Parts: sequence; C-alpha cells; structure tokens
Amino acid sequence: RVLPPSTSGQAVMIHRLLRGLQPDNYCLISVQNYAVPSDRNEYSGRLSGRYYHLFPQFQLTRGHRFGLNQWRSRINVLLSMPGIVWRGSQIARILRRENCDAVVACTGDLLDLPAAYLASRLVGIPFYPYIFDYYSYQWTEPTTRYLAQRLERILLSKAAGVIVPNEFLRDELSVRYGVEATVIHNPCEIAEYEAISNDPPTKDGDEIRIVYTGAIYAAHYDAFRNLLTAIELLGRSDLKLHLYTDFSRRDLEENGIRGPVVFHEYQVASAIPAIQRQANLLFLPLAFNSPYPEVIKTSAPGKMGEYLAARRPILVHAPSNSFVAWYFRHHECGLVVDRTDPEQLVWAIEQVLTDASLRQRLSIRAWERAQSDYSIAVAQATFAQLMKLT
Repeated sequence: RVLPPSTSGQAVMIHRLLRGLQPDNYCLISVQNYAVPSDRNEYSGRLSGRYYHLFPQFQLTRGHRFGLNQWRSRINVLLSMPGIVWRGSQIARILRRENCDAVVACTGDLLDLPAAYLASRLVGIPFYPYIFDYYSYQWTEPTTRYLAQRLERILLSKAAGVIVPNEFLRDELSVRYGVEATVIHNPCEIAEYEAISNDPPTKDGDEIRIVYTGAIYAAHYDAFRNLLTAIELLGRSDLKLHLYTDFSRRDLEENGIRGPVVFHEYQVASAIPAIQRQANLLFLPLAFNSPYPEVIKTSAPGKMGEYLAARRPILVHAPSNSFVAWYFRHHECGLVVDRTDPEQLVWAIEQVLTDASLRQRLSIRAWERAQSDYSIAVAQATFAQLMKLT
C-alpha cells in the first residue's frame, strides 16, 4: 500500500530492508503512483528498483450521510472479490515481466495479500506475507473484518514463509494458525545515532522536553491525554510535550491533545535522530481504549529502534498485555506505566528527572537493545536468508 519515499513507518522499513539489493533483483508494486513526485513524500528517499503502479478496482466513494456509510462499506466488501482477481492478474503480469522468483505482500490494504497470493499461484512462485500489523484485526467494519479473518487463515497456511515485526505477533499466529513466522524487528539507522554525541541534551532556557516523533491517531489518543493530565498535575511550567508529526494540529486538538504542547512542523528523516537525542524524555504511547485492541497488543512501532538508539530515557505508556510494554519491562530499557493512571505517569516522570543513575542505566540498556535487535544489518541478513538471496 505504501512504498518509499512515503512518510509511513512501513515504507521506511521497506527502504531499509531493500536498499542494499541490486536494482535488477527486485521491483516494487503499489496501487499508489510513485512516479508522481511529492514534497510530502520525500522522506526516506526512493529505492533504485523499478516501481509499478496498479490500476485500482471500482469502489463506492460516496454515501457517508444518512447512515449510508455502513452500507457503502458492505457493498465495497462484496466488490472486493472481483477486485482481488483484477489486482491479482495485474500483479501476475508484472511478476512474469520481471521474471520474479517470489512475491512479498505487506499488510495495510485489504486486497494486497489475497491478490498477491493469487498472483503467486498464477505464476507458480512462493508467496510471503509481511504482517506489519495484524491483518484480520486492522478493520473495524464488521463485514470487512469477517472477510479478512477468513482470508487470513488461507493465506498464512499457504505461504512459503511469514514475516512479523515482533515475538508477540509470531506467537499469536503460531497458536491461531500453526504457522512459524520469522521475526524481523523494524530496523533502525543506528549509524546515524552513533554519529551524534551522547552528551546530555542542551538546555533551551530551563525547559524540560518530553518528545514524541511519528504518527498520532486512534491507536494513541487516550495515552496522550493521560500524559497531558500528568504534566498538569506536576504543575511545572518548564515541562512541555513536543510533538513532531505530520498529522493535523486541528485533528489532534479535537481529540484532546492540547494544553502544555508544542506542535512542530514536518521534519525529514535525517533530522529525527538529533531531535530525539535532545529530549529529556521520549514518550512511547499506545491506546488503552481503541477500535482495534488486538492490533495494539501485537503492535511494534517503527520508532522503537530509533528511541532505543537515541539513548535517552523512554517512558512507555501502553496496555500491560502489549508487546511494547513487555519488551521494555523485560529488557529494563525504559520505564513502563501499563495502567491508564496519570498519577503513575507523574511518578515515572519525577523518577527520570531526579535520578541520574536511573537515566544512565536506562541509556545503557537501551543502546544494547538497539544494537542487538534493531540493527539494519541483522534485519537485512534475516530477510535475505528467508528469501534465499544468499
């Protein structure tokens, strides 16, 4: 659904995995047309492989008023079956033209996985689903979710291999479908963080910066509201939440993200390491109440490796049953508040601000995990082995 140089975290991960390959060894396929340049898309840089643009199938785009939205979604689900055939036939033509040995399909679009599987059968090559997010639970509309759940069982059982970004999703798919997935943690540009001094952040006056970089939507809202309540409970005018996101300030404020907040303009990828390194505290939230709790449980935010490599204290505010909460608690590389309780966040913030030995310990542990789990070289090697590129 998204490819480099999109700002999407998924696109960034694809760029980091594939950029070391020779351009003739792979091609990239999406319904989105990446031949059209966009300043907002130039985030990670383009890959050198050939890009292909699929023609989208017909879908209803009108019908949002008078309660018609649900019916529009159901009709589009019915249209998705011929849409899979239409998209799969287009993919198959590209696979034959490129003489491909395998096809990897990423989550994010309802039709991409089944269409890629159909194409793999038409051409006679292996199919590898890359499950960045839990496919069957990404969809909140009941009919769409029902179809995705039925498709998921078939697609994973027929796959030559399955790729997931964390151990929680691996174990979930093993229990549910009996598949043995390969974990590739979302890789990070560790070298960019090594080049930055590990000195404490410089003071901007007397301000204390809690920093978040990345997307903000329904998977985060209530965790942000809890943090802002905690900041207000602390009663410190020098403490601010700094947001670096491409999402609309108006939308964020309408969802309760307002108060002691500094909204920053869109930043290119190369600027992010320095921004994260200058934080007094990095905030890593996941919602406690969201439309897709199963996705939250198995989510692996792309920024995890970046936060660890930044060697700044990390405050995780996520449900106790989530991979993110488990990872930071298990490896002792961040402070975890796994209850929707602003008072607990107050305690955690005070601990970081007052305890220098805690900050140093968290920094050391975070750097160790970044090197062992989030190295691009490790991710590329695992991917190459699975795809038989070595």
